[in-house]
Amino acid sequence: MSLSSIGKNLRIFREKCGYTQQHLANVLNIDRSTYSYYESGKTTPDISSLIMLSQVFSVSLSELLGQEDISPMLNDSSSGKSGSKRVTDNNSHIYDLKKDELQLIAFFRACAPEEKEELLQKAAEIQGKNKKKEMD
Repeated sequence: MSLSSIGKNLRIFREKCGYTQQHLANVLNIDRSTYSYYESGKTTPDISSLIMLSQVFSVSLSELLGQEDISPMLNDSSSGKSGSKRVTDNNSHIYDLKKDELQLIAFFRACAPEEKEELLQKAAEIQGKNKKKEMD
């Protein structure tokens, strides 16, 4: 596992998911230039950032670190691994989203399960208030 392979994988996953470096810098609460250094191999993210990025990209930490070969997932239409999804599979239509929607998804994916539930409850609460205002 080299810094350049981690950086290369970060770039591949970021591009395949449709995120910008700024989106991911916002999730990690760092400068965009710092994230750029991760991709160029000048520096490497700490373990908590790597875990968060694997959640945002919906890949295993092993895939992100380059311990698993991701080239079959990028090129082959049928991944040989059971339960593994190809990086190019994109059923979420994430490219159809606006920038703020994409950022919200990145933040959501980076949350712990209990935080996700709290966010969903808050969103439902806000939506309910909006519907109530429309009816008045």
